[in-house]
Amino acid sequence: MKRGFFLSLFGIAVLILLIVLAWKFWPKPSDTIYENFKKGKWEKVVRSVGTLSEPSPYDLFYASQSLVSFNADLKKLDPAEQNKEATRFSNITKIGFLSAGEGAGFPVFEDVFLARLPRGGFLREKALAFRLESASDWEEESNFLKYLKEFLKSDPLVLGAKYSVVLRKSLKREVPLTESDKREAQERLGFLSSQEDSVFYTGRLKNTGENTNLRTGPGTENPGRARLKKNLTLYVLDRDPRSETIGGKKGNWLQVYVPELSITGWIFSTFTTEDPYPSEKAETMLAKFSESEKSTAWDFAFWEPNKPPPGFHGEYLKTDKIALDGDYGIVLYRSQNGKYTEICRLVEEPFRYLEFVSASLSGEEPIPIFRLYAGQPGSWKSGFQIDLERDSISINRNRYVTGNSSGKRRFRIAISSSNSGAALASLLVGETVALQGIHPEEDFTPEEETRYKLCLLQPEKRSDSNLAAFRFEFHF
Repeated sequence: MKRGFFLSLFGIAVLILLIVLAWKFWPKPSDTIYENFKKGKWEKVVRSVGTLSEPSPYDLFYASQSLVSFNADLKKLDPAEQNKEATRFSNITKIGFLSAGEGAGFPVFEDVFLARLPRGGFLREKALAFRLESASDWEEESNFLKYLKEFLKSDPLVLGAKYSVVLRKSLKREVPLTESDKREAQERLGFLSSQEDSVFYTGRLKNTGENTNLRTGPGTENPGRARLKKNLTLYVLDRDPRSETIGGKKGNWLQVYVPELSITGWIFSTFTTEDPYPSEKAETMLAKFSESEKSTAWDFAFWEPNKPPPGFHGEYLKTDKIALDGDYGIVLYRSQNGKYTEICRLVEEPFRYLEFVSASLSGEEPIPIFRLYAGQPGSWKSGFQIDLERDSISINRNRYVTGNSSGKRRFRIAISSSNSGAALASLLVGETVALQGIHPEEDFTPEEETRYKLCLLQPEKRSDSNLAAFRFEFHF
């Protein structure tokens, strides 16, 4: 009887343990979404994100790209199958579509995921670029115009050289622009023509001919489509490598965009001359784009200590809230036995650097402020751990002496790539570079798709050494 009773208790304990382990290690929705995205399972990604009540920006980003990719795959089917497959997909996902083009039209799905990404963010701009580049040939015109206008107003430095590549392809599809949009395009193209990493570099020209013929293709056998007045500004989209001689002058054919007319066409190079964008204007625009930095701050002003800080998940061990010089912070302790639990929060977008404010409270031993992981949900790599002592700060056990202080200090960590592509970190104390060239605990390559999560470490057994973390601010 007693043996059966104890066996029952053992069985219940094992069952509870299995449930806990299954809950802890079962793939989370975001893990599955990313895995399906990597495998090109577009429909599964769209359906998974569509069922989430609060999808993360990355979930929306992957779903937007998957929707575009699924839509592009429809092009491989004949028209009857296109509409049949689009109707099936629409019924399952509840995402509507429009018919673009002639006749019955090609079914183009409404990008409900792109619409939910925050404006001005890196992920929205990247998703927008992907849609413009992938769908420029088949996107419904009013939506294409809407996306192009937004892209023209976005920060070109965010995507680097990719921005120019996408813009060039988008401009090859002619859409009518308003006068203000034309001016926006003129200024943006002028700036890009001054940037060495842009496909428009040195491609700002002016027409030197009188009533010059803009043709539909490279060669005089192609009909004209417009007459260009003298000194009209042009931007080179493409070049025909073959050289010809026209009117006794040797040159080649250039495909150009004419902002004033919102059209593209081909012009013979001898009717043009370079017209560099004013360097003063380019420098002013570069400074403006560089300064339009965005940031997201996590603080503890409205945090209630009986629950994890907002956005953090994991096994939370109740700790204290502290007020110091007008700021509120969370108290973190050093472990007596080296064992910690973690509460973590995903970083919404790739960041240029992380600024954090912390203060040593008591004790003489180093206390971990946070650990930063890199990778993807389900495959995280331990990147960098920051520890604070009363007179020093460390990153991955590389120590910098700050001097004895019990007040708040501002620090900054930035992650960059080495020549080999591996991640390296630098740490600033105030405005001073304290440590640089620090390798992560586990090697990773920082890429556009790399995600990060920040984890606070909480000890099972507290020592007497503790600190307060007041704010984490990510600059994008």
